[in-house]
Amino acid sequence: MPSPRWASVPSGFHLLEIVGYSRAKDMPTGAALESRPFMVGGYRWCIQIYPNGRFPEDADCIAVSFALIQDVEHPVKVHAGFSFIDEVEKQDPRHVRTIQITHVPGNCCMGFPRHITREAFEKSEHLKNDCFTIRCDLIIVQEGLQGVNARANAD
Repeated sequence: MPSPRWASVPSGFHLLEIVGYSRAKDMPTGAALESRPFMVGGYRWCIQIYPNGRFPEDADCIAVSFALIQDVEHPVKVHAGFSFIDEVEKQDPRHVRTIQITHVPGNCCMGFPRHITREAFEKSEHLKNDCFTIRCDLIIVQEGLQGVNARANAD
């Protein structure tokens, strides 16, 4: 019997450093700070941080999202995670957020409108010298790989 073949899963991460949080929190609700575009799995993405929430009802929170910033023929199936970059292994799990596998159409963003309240964030160790860094991990799910891994695990 031939040995199972493991295909590599397209994945990657990007960091967005915010320098000058005290100025950023003066931005209006719905206004975002955006990373430079980056590539994962052959797709163009960016990270968005809304220091005063994306929507009026979430104005007391920091919102985070990722966006697929290109047109695509079919929605991209992706698993995403956000975390503050300081000492990832010691983080409070309440501040690490993941999105289970979801289909993202082109030119669309997805994320967490209530990632963390501003009050909790400003008291946390994530904010240092008026700066913080957020990490976005993306794993592109390819339909054909699920069956390959399931068969390999059964052997």
